Amino acid sequence: MKKLWIISLLLAGVFLTSCGSKGISAEDAGALFVDRLVYQKEENKFAKEFRDGEQVGKELDENSKTFEENFAKGLSSTGAKVPKKEADQLTNELLQQARQKTTYKIVQIDETKSGATITYYVTGLDLVSAMQEMTRQLVKETLADPEIAKDEQKTLEATFSILEERVKAIKIKTDPVKMTLHLEKEKGKWFVPDNQKKAVSNLFMAFISGSKDIDTMNKELEEALNEVAKEIINSLDTIAIPDSD
Repeated sequence: MKKLWIISLLLAGVFLTSCGSKGISAEDAGALFVDRLVYQKEENKFAKEFRDGEQVGKELDENSKTFEENFAKGLSSTGAKVPKKEADQLTNELLQQARQKTTYKIVQIDETKSGATITYYVTGLDLVSAMQEMTRQLVKETLADPEIAKDEQKTLEATFSILEERVKAIKIKTDPVKMTLHLEKEKGKWFVPDNQKKAVSNLFMAFISGSKDIDTMNKELEEALNEVAKEIINSLDTIAIPDSD
């Protein structure tokens, strides 16, 4: 009887261990991934449910840092020195707005034996509109004070100042964008395959910009700035030219 009792305990332990190794569902993994990537929440749970979760979480945080660096530098097309304090304030505000205002929904999960492809609808920030409004305001201030246009550093500082105000009032895109991400699972732990790095970056940018990838955002931004340029030309055409007589 004693041997049977010990065997029963061992079998129960094996059963409980095997059950525990299943890990969380694909839907929960997809939600947990976004929570860690974008909203920087559930760090402990992510570390537990994803393979090498603590280290992977730190790597995901690099998306924010890379965005901060590239976004600030991108505003200085002339090569003027980017003011670090203002750049940090701007990018931190933008990331904070993303965490407060953006939303997502998992709309489809295609599971396989070793993983799942997760489809999201992401309603991100309307960064292009904010940039467009910033450009309109910068043009007005430049026309009012021509000295701004003459000094590259002043132009850059004015850009940061105006854009930070626009970011604080930034709106979300009207239409969500469809994004997909493939996750793999092994021994109850989820992980991101190496071939999904671009998908991860695009997913992050969807929340920040409301666009499906950086190329789409740049195209939308070009169209928006061209619209501002046309507005400026039209406004100049309506200005009465003084009679030389």
